[in-house]
Amino acid sequence: MSILPVNVAMLGIGLLDLLSTIFWLHNGCAIEVNPVMSAVLKHGLVLFIAVKLSTLVAYIAVMEWYRRYKNPVFARVVGIITVAAYLTIYAVSFCGVNHAYFLG
Repeated sequence: MSILPVNVAMLGIGLLDLLSTIFWLHNGCAIEVNPVMSAVLKHGLVLFIAVKLSTLVAYIAVMEWYRRYKNPVFARVVGIITVAAYLTIYAVSFCGVNHAYFLG
């Protein structure tokens, strides 16, 4: 059984977000702007990774279940909106935190 392409995209984006966040945090070049995840991060990187991956997998599992058993069109539309929102929030947060770097 196949997985909805938008969910594959969400998985890729979520993993890239996680890896880039870990890289930038490790190098002291960024902060976690999500207040919930920032609080989780204060309890350690392993917990941060576990929570990030758990929420990502849970989202995809729920959307795949909904697609298969309820309404595939609605699941696809929600997935597209979610990906667009995730990318927008990521870009705005990244630019907001790093605006001084970009402005010189």
